[in-house]
Amino acid sequence: MKSVLNPSVYGHLIDRYLFNFRVDPEVLQSHLPPVGWLRPRVINGYGVVSFCLLRLEGVTLWPLPLQLGFDTISCAYRCAVIDKSGTNPEPSVYVLGRNTNLPIAGRFGSILFSGAMNMIRSSIETLQSHVNIRASFLEGQELFSAKARLQQADIKSSSKLFGSLEDFVDFIKGGESSYTPSTRKDRYSRVDLTEDSSYYESVDATIDYSWLDRLWPEAKLVFDSAFHARGGRYRLKYLGSVPAHQDIHLLQAPATGC
Repeated sequence: MKSVLNPSVYGHLIDRYLFNFRVDPEVLQSHLPPVGWLRPRVINGYGVVSFCLLRLEGVTLWPLPLQLGFDTISCAYRCAVIDKSGTNPEPSVYVLGRNTNLPIAGRFGSILFSGAMNMIRSSIETLQSHVNIRASFLEGQELFSAKARLQQADIKSSSKLFGSLEDFVDFIKGGESSYTPSTRKDRYSRVDLTEDSSYYESVDATIDYSWLDRLWPEAKLVFDSAFHARGGRYRLKYLGSVPAHQDIHLLQAPATGC
């Protein structure tokens, strides 16, 4: 799987919110692409689906200076998977589809990464007691909304996925590659993420609406936990696309995914 140009975009990470949901691994498998090289990544007996929302400043093509870039909020539903395409299975992410509130990012992102990048309306509203997070499609259909509050250190987490903040950081940093449906028929695009944020915190969240409950009603997703990251550089690199039915042993992608 090779790309001639391997274009990259990057920006400065202001906020990254991740809302994690538990799901039966077999149910999650039924929603993954019908390929032999992606399987659910199982954490404490559960599959994991997350809604990721990013606020970036200075997004531009690598290696142009950030001063030439744009500010944007983007989001995606991401499924934790194991990628068996290489010699050794490794953690990865299957992204259902990327979304952005910046028209130029939607237009050129779809071209650069060979994957649809849909337009949304989105906001991160910081109030005294909590943060309101909202995303909706242009036609008005809600995509995701939640309230997030900093979790007090003396309150024990009820997460069944992550016993500690360190467990979550290990989990999220362990999946740097991502696959998403390509704009090319019967192919999947690979985009790898490098993110050097060193600040993470647990947040207490209330989910007001999740579009995936409407899309996957039989999955019975259970909200598990939420985390916030900030600071550092966030970079996405396109590594080409793979055919849906390619032999697993021929997929020797470099191990370098919202």
